[in-house]
Amino acid sequence: MTLGFIILGLLSDTSMTGYELKAFLDRSINFFWSAELSQIYRELSRLEKLGYISYKTERQEGRPDKKIYSITQEGSEAFIKWLKDFPNTLSTPSRNEFLVRIFFSSKLHKEELISHFEAYIKELDEEMKIYESIERMLNEKLMKDCKGDIFYQRLTVRRGLSFSRAEINWAKECIEELKRIQN
Repeated sequence: MTLGFIILGLLSDTSMTGYELKAFLDRSINFFWSAELSQIYRELSRLEKLGYISYKTERQEGRPDKKIYSITQEGSEAFIKWLKDFPNTLSTPSRNEFLVRIFFSSKLHKEELISHFEAYIKELDEEMKIYESIERMLNEKLMKDCKGDIFYQRLTVRRGLSFSRAEINWAKECIEELKRIQN
């Protein structure tokens, strides 16, 4: 149901098509929550049945009609209730294939594992560049207008930057330890 509340949150600012929701999700919260277009459309259908959203059909010449979704008053109330109703446990177990592979890496040569850590660091460096770019953009917007969602969106970006820096430090420490051990 979290995806449903994400959709409600996005629609609380402006009406969008399913495709626009996907594009916005991809360029905003994709680092901590991702969804396929098919999942979004399934959730839109479910939210409409609950009365949380409605849509208007916009005719397009030579293309299929598009549905533009809007949040209803009931949807807004459900979204605010969800925001206020924090779970008892805020951190949830995650699945991390990289860590699973590290857990079983005694079966690899240390050079192979070092190579995997180096690739991981490179991936995180690229991710950090994206976070830094987003943070610069949000900081510029924040300087112009301190109202709205920008401040809170920036908090999630800063978490991503902190997490990436910590992961890079951890990976570098692992490489150093691997270099110190004998095969």
